[in-house]
Amino acid sequence: MPLLPALVVALPLLLAAQTIEEQEWHLDALDIYSAQDQTRGDGVIVAVIDSGVDAKHPDLAGRVLPGTGFGSSKGTDGTTDTDGHGTGMAAIIAATGKNGGALGIAPGARILPIASAEKEQFTLDVVAESIRWAADHGAKVVNMSLGFSSSMTPSLVKAVNYAIEKDVVLVAATGNDGRDVSAPANIGGVIAVAGTNREGKPWKSSNVGADTVLAAPAEGIVTAAPQSVYASGYAEMDGTSAASAIVSGVAALVRAKHPEMPAKDVVNALIKTAKDMAEPGRDTTTGFGMVDPMGAITAQLPPVERNPLLPPAKPSTAQPTPTLAAQRPAQPDFEMKDRLSFVAAVSGATALLTALLITFPALRSRRATIPAPPTGTRGPYVPSESTKAPRVPESEAGGAHVGEGFLSARDTPPTPW
Repeated sequence: MPLLPALVVALPLLLAAQTIEEQEWHLDALDIYSAQDQTRGDGVIVAVIDSGVDAKHPDLAGRVLPGTGFGSSKGTDGTTDTDGHGTGMAAIIAATGKNGGALGIAPGARILPIASAEKEQFTLDVVAESIRWAADHGAKVVNMSLGFSSSMTPSLVKAVNYAIEKDVVLVAATGNDGRDVSAPANIGGVIAVAGTNREGKPWKSSNVGADTVLAAPAEGIVTAAPQSVYASGYAEMDGTSAASAIVSGVAALVRAKHPEMPAKDVVNALIKTAKDMAEPGRDTTTGFGMVDPMGAITAQLPPVERNPLLPPAKPSTAQPTPTLAAQRPAQPDFEMKDRLSFVAAVSGATALLTALLITFPALRSRRATIPAPPTGTRGPYVPSESTKAPRVPESEAGGAHVGEGFLSARDTPPTPW
């Protein structure tokens, strides 16, 4: 499955009376509690394109909507998870934190799971279908903690364009093998999220490049997991999958605080308020900087004309002559609007000139361009030993290419608590 390869460690129940929420260091690092005093994400639907989400997990009870499935999950509603990765992402976004359990960034949000249980069946075209399905079923934010190293497909680019036109915020992980930004994070209009460590520095295994947009914590992130995968129900992970889920949660907070704000302005708020981490301005390792939940929620910025991550709109050109318009073949990437203009003249009381119909096509260019193909991976939980919460690092990518360029991780045997 093209989930970013994750290194996972099953957490021992609680460390010396320390709750799972208290082990979520990223909550304090990002001042999430102050942000949650402003909004908790109520009313916002976040789609999670992943391995499914365990709707029965206590920390996600009541937060998971019926979704859908592809591949071996076709015919399901996405609310089961035999891998663990999707549940982990959903919990980072919207876990409720009850009884000392995991607390998400936006615990008032609802999760819309879109599942594919087998990584071999999770292709670029399946991701494209998933994006369209999410946009058509109420998602205002789409989280994609997954990535591919293969060349871009037109269907994926068109699906991204479609979701942007449907006013959806798209967030994706950059990848975990220290290479270029993976797809779909490298498509114009998508928020590509790289990882940082506990010290607030770039995470060593994060994929980076010119397409990087934001950074968020990616090391030692504690989250929920299905008990069928880890008996404790929790795990700790490394990887840009977690960083992507964090930013998706912040996007949900902004959308809940400002329900009338279009997606393009939500994206603008996230990048304009990010805390610069490297050289001034946008850089390849952390993009515009560390996501700032409070800054994004409280920012007062003028509206933008289009998603700031898209190429500038091309200036309008002179209208084509009727002859050229008639010769132009149909273009599937354009929407045509016919504009009729009539010329009539009346000479005397008995003469009437016939009307001349001239059709001018109005061309509207599509949004995204296809950048150079990068690398990436989605990581199912890959457990390794830990003395704390269950651990799911995505740092040890480097397996063989699978399917359409998905770079799988070398899994290590799970270590139960």
